[in-house]
Amino acid sequence: MRIWIGIWALFVVFTSGCSWVNSNSIHGNAVIDWVDFVKLSGNSYTGLFEGVIKDTNDITNEVVGEVHFKVGDVVTNPEYQTKAGDAAFLEIGTKLYKVKGFESNQLIAAKDEKRISGYRLYAGDDFARTLRRNYEDLPKEKIERVELYHFDEVKPYKTLNDSEKEQFIQLLESGKVTEDYYTQSKVGDPTYYLFVIFTNEPIANSFILTDDGGHVSFSSTQTRIVDNEIRKLILPFE
Repeated sequence: MRIWIGIWALFVVFTSGCSWVNSNSIHGNAVIDWVDFVKLSGNSYTGLFEGVIKDTNDITNEVVGEVHFKVGDVVTNPEYQTKAGDAAFLEIGTKLYKVKGFESNQLIAAKDEKRISGYRLYAGDDFARTLRRNYEDLPKEKIERVELYHFDEVKPYKTLNDSEKEQFIQLLESGKVTEDYYTQSKVGDPTYYLFVIFTNEPIANSFILTDDGGHVSFSSTQTRIVDNEIRKLILPFE
C-alpha cells in the first residue's frame, strides 16, 4: 500500500523531534515516498528541486554537517523518528556547506554533479516558506537572463539575453491558462526542456517546458499553453 498524505503528516511529526517513537525501529511493511530532506542539529531542511544557486562562489568551504544515515535505502517503518544526520537521498558521508549571505538554518548546499550548478540546495523549513518558488511570483522586471537545458542535462545549450529573453518571457506571460491539460503526443514521447530564470536574487528558479508536438506547455501554480512561436527560441543552435 502506498502512503501519500498520511506519510507526509507522519514525516512532519517525526522531524519535529517527538520522543514517543522508537527511533531504532526502521523496518516495516510500508513503501514510503520520502520527501527530499536532511536533518542537522535540530534543524530540518527540504530540498529545493527547482532552486539553482546563481553564483557558485557563494558556496563556502564551511561544513555545517554531514549525512550519517540514508533513510531512503532501508527505512520502511512509517513510525521511524528521523534524527540529526539523517537524509532521504543523500549518500552517507555527504557534506553540507554554508551558503554566503544565509544563516546555516536557512540554506545549505551539497555537492551534486547531476544538478545544475553542481549543487543541491536545501532550505530550512521556516525559510523555505519565504522563497519565490513559483513562476507567478518572480519579479519579471528583474530577470537578467534565461538558460535553456535539455532535460536531465546540467549544462545549458542556449542562453537568452536582451530581446530574446524579453520575447521568451512575453510568450510565457501570454500563454493560455488551461486546467487539466495532458500531453497529446501521438508519435513517441514529448520533448522536455528545462529553463532557468535568473533574477537579481541569489537563487534562480528552474521550470519544465514540454513540447508534445502539438503544443508547448509549462506548469507552475497553473498550466499554460504557450504559442508555438516559442519553438524558435528553444530549439538548439544548428
